Amino acid sequence: MSSGLIGGIITVAGIIGLILLSYDLLFSKPDHKQGVIIEKVFVPAHIVSGGPYGGMRKGNYSIRTATEEQWIAIVKIETGDTLNVHCHSSHFETTKVGDPIHFERYEGKLFHIQYFAHNEED
Repeated sequence: MSSGLIGGIITVAGIIGLILLSYDLLFSKPDHKQGVIIEKVFVPAHIVSGGPYGGMRKGNYSIRTATEEQWIAIVKIETGDTLNVHCHSSHFETTKVGDPIHFERYEGKLFHIQYFAHNEED
């Protein structure tokens, strides 16, 4: 086989994989969950800087990355598991430890990638 054909097959497989992953994340229905807030964590925005990639300096520069503020509620659900749920700042400020919280658990049905988001509706 020629290297062009192998490259084409790899490209097509990569595109199909991205389409399946995107479909899985965008169109899998969320599960609505409820739990009790056992801890609230605020992570302030900060800048992380470091040297060049791989530790080899090729010029006089550094890499800087800004992270955004995060409001995280650690929630205990009915099964006894604890989950980290990301909240909006307004929702984070109005809730207290011990309050119930409604959130959505997203899990792809094909690849089972999970993430959680708060839900202000009761």
